[in-house]
Amino acid sequence: MSKKKLLTEELIEKRLEKQGLVIGLCQADRLQKLEELHDFEITNKWNSGCDAFFYIETTADDYEVFIACEDDRNTIVNEDVYYYKESWFEKLADYLRSGAIVYVDEYEQEGYGFEEVIEAMYEELYMDEYKEIEAELLEEGYEYDIEE
Repeated sequence: MSKKKLLTEELIEKRLEKQGLVIGLCQADRLQKLEELHDFEITNKWNSGCDAFFYIETTADDYEVFIACEDDRNTIVNEDVYYYKESWFEKLADYLRSGAIVYVDEYEQEGYGFEEVIEAMYEELYMDEYKEIEAELLEEGYEYDIEE
């Protein structure tokens, strides 16, 4: 009788670690891993060669609005201007996944909204790879220990 190959979370995590994917990575390391995967660039240097821009403007009556646009010379108010900072980065993940060069104000790169997008993208990557490795191990004959 052959010994059953036991599939455990630790085994999956070891394979993930070999790919450089671990839980608890710092923001800079998560960002670097995502940059390697999607080949995007985040810059804080204003450049009309950027594919997208995330910046803050002040209105004539001294309110801050948050801009997320593709053309820094042609902002579409009802599509690109956000009154609330919480929804400002909602398009960022799509730009990054497409390999874009994205301008983000350097102070905002350390803000909660930006960090939240990077964290969500990394968690998605981690879970996708987790499922893929789990499927590979099952194909290799590993089994979960089912207690009777």
